[in-house]
Amino acid sequence: MSQEQRVLMLVNTHVYDDPRVVAEGVALVKHGYQVTVIGAARLGGVATRGTLDGMDVTLSPMVTTRHPLRLLVAVWHLLRGNVGSVTHKPPSMQTNIISFIFFILWAIRLGWKSPAVVIHAHDLSPLPAAWLLARWHRARLVYDSHESAADFYPGRKGQLMAWLERRLIGKADRVITVGDKLAADLRVRGAKHVTVIGNWKRLELFSIDPSRLETERQRLGLAAYSLVIVFIGDLTPTVYELRPLLTAVSQSPQVALLIGGRGGLQEEIQQMAEQASNIFWFGYVNYADVPLYTTLADIVYCCISPDFLQSRYVVPNKLFEAFAAGRPLFAHRGVGEIGDMLEKIPAAVILDEVTAERLKDAFQHLEDPDLRQNLHHAALQGRELYHWQVAETRLLELYQSLTPYNR
Repeated sequence: MSQEQRVLMLVNTHVYDDPRVVAEGVALVKHGYQVTVIGAARLGGVATRGTLDGMDVTLSPMVTTRHPLRLLVAVWHLLRGNVGSVTHKPPSMQTNIISFIFFILWAIRLGWKSPAVVIHAHDLSPLPAAWLLARWHRARLVYDSHESAADFYPGRKGQLMAWLERRLIGKADRVITVGDKLAADLRVRGAKHVTVIGNWKRLELFSIDPSRLETERQRLGLAAYSLVIVFIGDLTPTVYELRPLLTAVSQSPQVALLIGGRGGLQEEIQQMAEQASNIFWFGYVNYADVPLYTTLADIVYCCISPDFLQSRYVVPNKLFEAFAAGRPLFAHRGVGEIGDMLEKIPAAVILDEVTAERLKDAFQHLEDPDLRQNLHHAALQGRELYHWQVAETRLLELYQSLTPYNR
């Protein structure tokens, strides 16, 4: 295979459950590109090398220790290029400066032997390595900004990340991002060519066999509830307003909540699920199963906290999962780009204040079948406007502008 078809993606996440990385990589593979992805070993017990829908994946070791001997061992493995065969469970501190430096070094160590015509950096943390590798391989550089680096961290760390982005963003041949608000700000920060490719979903993945849905409904006993809510995602308490939801559902026996994910509220949710039979805790959910649980529900919970550092720009996966499944949402009025979109596409129960009492009132209103039907029709409108075929077309046009290869 010629070098003109080779793409190297760098991402400081566990590749397999990063829907944006997977969607973009699979689209490129489908159209004849050879895609190699270097990610980070953020889960234990996973093979460090493998394939995913035609992509070659390597997970670089996580290093978050300051112990001198362990650092020397980590350096020795780095020099040898030995990622091991299975990932180890990472320490809880995953974003410190040592981890960041080692990830950059690993990306360079693994990437310099992977010639490519395009180096694609997912978010800011791999961008320094991607820039160096692009110079080494004489490749084009793509910066895929999933979120605003300048606002992701508070204090000095945020200032450092903002400085780093300002230094490198102008060196990218193309910049991709998730929404119009962030795209506008990236242009102000120095980006030359910005394309919005949203976290839109493949509609076929959300066309679940009705018999499978019915089997799962019976298994969970969902027929006993007049309203089924789903939330599968980031359980960090500062991102989504989950505690009011948990309280409201626990006090509403006619409502069921399907909930899963990873984050700081895991233990708290598990304890509440043990006490409330209408809270179904799934733990970590493979992203391939998200369409099933989204389609099982009547409504998707997507109330972003206004205190979330990224709240101005946020257009979360939950929004587009709901659209793809034809399901309405709960949302917080005026928070993020999602708030603007749901004012134009009235597919949500929008709350001015997210409290347990307000949510319980909303549960009551959703007993109205006409309201549900109107919300459903609006969600289908969102489905028509925002789906992966549109995003894939934009991605391929961008790549064809960068490479001599044209399928």
